[in-house]
Amino acid sequence: MMSAKTFLRSLIAFSTLTASLCAQTRVPHHPLDALTTDEYWTVHDVLQQSGHLTGKTLFSSVLLHEPAKDKVLAWKDGDPIAREADVILEAEGATIEARVDIVARKLEFWKPVPGVQAPITESELDTMSGVAKKDPRVIAALKHHAVTDLTGVRCEPIPITWMIFPEQAKHRIGYGDCTDSHGVYHPWGRAIEGVYILADLTSEKILNVIDNEPVPMSQGDINYEEGEATPREGTKPLLVTQPLGPGYKIDKGEVVWQNWHFRFRLDPRVGAVINLVRYQDGDRLRSVMYEGSLSEMYVPYMDPGEGWNSRAFVDAGEFLLGGLIKPVGPDDCPAHAQYFTGLVPSGAGAPVLRPQLACLFEHASDSPAWRHLEGDVISGRPSRELVLRTAAVAGNYDYLLDWIFQQDGTIRVAVGSTGIVETKGVKEQTVAHSMGEEPGKLGHGTLVAPNLVAVNHDHYFSYRLDLDVDGADNSFMVDRVVLEPLTGHTRKTIWATQSSIVHTEKDAILDLDLRHPSMWQFINPTQHDARGYPTGWEIMPGATAVSSISLEDPAQRVGAFSGHQLWVTPYQADERYAAGTYVTNSGGLQGLPEWTKANRSIENTDIVAWYTLGFHHVVRLEDWPVMPTLWHDFLIRPVNFFDQNPTLTLPHQP
Repeated sequence: MMSAKTFLRSLIAFSTLTASLCAQTRVPHHPLDALTTDEYWTVHDVLQQSGHLTGKTLFSSVLLHEPAKDKVLAWKDGDPIAREADVILEAEGATIEARVDIVARKLEFWKPVPGVQAPITESELDTMSGVAKKDPRVIAALKHHAVTDLTGVRCEPIPITWMIFPEQAKHRIGYGDCTDSHGVYHPWGRAIEGVYILADLTSEKILNVIDNEPVPMSQGDINYEEGEATPREGTKPLLVTQPLGPGYKIDKGEVVWQNWHFRFRLDPRVGAVINLVRYQDGDRLRSVMYEGSLSEMYVPYMDPGEGWNSRAFVDAGEFLLGGLIKPVGPDDCPAHAQYFTGLVPSGAGAPVLRPQLACLFEHASDSPAWRHLEGDVISGRPSRELVLRTAAVAGNYDYLLDWIFQQDGTIRVAVGSTGIVETKGVKEQTVAHSMGEEPGKLGHGTLVAPNLVAVNHDHYFSYRLDLDVDGADNSFMVDRVVLEPLTGHTRKTIWATQSSIVHTEKDAILDLDLRHPSMWQFINPTQHDARGYPTGWEIMPGATAVSSISLEDPAQRVGAFSGHQLWVTPYQADERYAAGTYVTNSGGLQGLPEWTKANRSIENTDIVAWYTLGFHHVVRLEDWPVMPTLWHDFLIRPVNFFDQNPTLTLPHQP
């Protein structure tokens, strides 16, 4: 006879397997669903049959081309589904855009785009590493640095974000260093410092090799993969099970949980794209957000040295490399999580299956939905959350990207930064660090191991949030906290709120100011709650940072969105990426800085919010050899959307 424990395990396994199978589909159920395997092949075949492709054509990007927003909102289950794909290709240094009508199996256009460069592909990096390791100048430089066994050596001249070398004007140029992973599992912390390579990625030639004075390579133990998994004293099993299955439902791609309704797809460039977010409020299914996603990432390093002053990465736009997000596993997601498979294009345009690109799970939160003690009576309710988690991996860094739906109508958007800090080889093995009355000398990093400095840097994430509060036509309202002087009172000064509608997009470029705080609300001026307030949702910042680097700096010009916490623009279907579509070899000031120059109206129309989440990273010893996860977040929460607290009647068990 089956024991209760065995039955429970079987039930959980069956529920998980069933959910995983349901998460995979060979046909789209909705116009905003991700491209399927068959659709990838259709795109490939149409382009192949067009006669435009050659043996040197590389697919840099294949993405869903979303139908017009009004058509999506009018679409009903059972209606025909229009499907198109946008493709970026690289052919011998030229960048080409193409669009394929998947249903009609038709090439809509093939358009060379001068003056821009397509994102880098894995095949380009692999090819150039092999070319570099055969170049006599590279071999001689490596020998000068005491590296003669090239088994573990990889050289990566990667495309440069902005114009540095004159060769970039007419060629696809890469610049980078070499690493040696001999004796370790990964190359981070094993750079062959002082050897830098300039390469033409199109002609596959090494243009120049810079060979500076060698510095000792750090020999510290970086094999964290072999670290023991030892329970600390007092550790006991901590188990969460859902023997009756998850509390959410997924029907043809729509997730329904605790009054929330939403869809999502896994996009190769930006990761999870959340669509058609709605909330069931009594007998009304009310719109909250048409679409939300990461838009861009910007990571500039702060070292003036040769080989380092060129390091500023715009990760989503530069390095698709098999998709921005990578698989998550049991150390990322709880045992009861459901996993979702995704697809990315190969360099030849073929679909590549990526298992476990996202996980979805619910859990009891660490705080009550509400509570109050009156007399001896504690009243309150516990709460639970639904988490959609992905993990972006950009070289050495990993970022857990969470969309967290809460029962009170709040969406918490969180970024957990972890992975490996980028390091620079140095001569020093220890530091003589002392502080006197005068400020210390300028520092650009932290000596995390002998001969190894982790360089200071920033992280900025732009989120594109197409809020549709009770409909598409919204306005942006700022509630400012202003001082109110008093006379004839005990108090001399209090503060009050002063609301104003922002009329144009330049006036909606805003920054946090703790001395002059404000609340950022997106309201529907035609819909009102029971008290007469316009219904709205607020973007509420958490701990964050803004770039103080001047726009005269060429790296900052490319990542210019990081100069402000909030931007608001009128909805335009082709405005999707905060730093522009093409960020390699860029002159900068593309995307948000370019669009907002028109200073368009954002009043009572379809508008989009762009929120910048960021932090300055001054590295600690505790961040090495792998960084503890550091979380930053912001909230998207209702303001006068409900007539009262929507969690009043939650059960006493989460």
